[in-house]
Amino acid sequence: MPFIDTGKVSLFYREQGSGQDPVLLIHELGGSGESWSGVLPLLAVARRAIAPDLRHAGRSEKPPGTVELDDLADDLAALLDGLRIEAADVVGSALGSLVAVVLALRHPARVRRLVLCACAPEISDAARDYLATRAERVRREGMRPVADASLGNAFPAPHEAARRAYRPHYLANDPAGYAELSLALTRMRIAPEDFARIAAPTLVIQGAQDFIWPPETGQRVAALIPGARFHLLENGAHFPHLQLPNELATVVLEFLEAATP
Repeated sequence: MPFIDTGKVSLFYREQGSGQDPVLLIHELGGSGESWSGVLPLLAVARRAIAPDLRHAGRSEKPPGTVELDDLADDLAALLDGLRIEAADVVGSALGSLVAVVLALRHPARVRRLVLCACAPEISDAARDYLATRAERVRREGMRPVADASLGNAFPAPHEAARRAYRPHYLANDPAGYAELSLALTRMRIAPEDFARIAAPTLVIQGAQDFIWPPETGQRVAALIPGARFHLLENGAHFPHLQLPNELATVVLEFLEAATP
């Protein structure tokens, strides 16, 4: 499995497939590129699928200091440079969806088509307080004390099996890195009106069982982006790439094949 040193951060990534059209997969808070392991081979049948670990996650570098969503998006643009990819289709989930939005705004030429899974147009004050409090607790006590509550929200019934499979990976997070990515969300600078500047053809996918960002949140995102489409996963929750990889891959491929760059 390869790394790329962008000059600012070393990023680990997984890659599968040899299709002409690259697709970049951006993972959730608490996960890594491995979170796409159920989706990656399905997309790789027709595509060059790339799933990096964000800075502070997985096997990527965890440098000292604060990080912003802008930094994460710039890291991914530099990763594409390192891979000699001018533009890619981009799929993000949860935190990854917001990083994908920032990438499309800061580096519009790099994003051909955009798929946002479990996305929100803003972080509410209540969510900022929750994220900041959890980050402080994780720094102090580690991942285990927050695991059950966090994963219970993200993996409601009937996704208990996926939650059990994911829990060891969640517990293995570096607490400082997880806390810093959490705080990056609290410092999100994009506002709802910024979504109107997204030029890439966009599909917004939301799970009907998403407790954290329910379907109306995704519908609002789709309404803010010119020409965006909305798709509801009836059995999906906050992490559809982990809970419904086959269904998600089908929806994504259908959109990528139909959408015109």
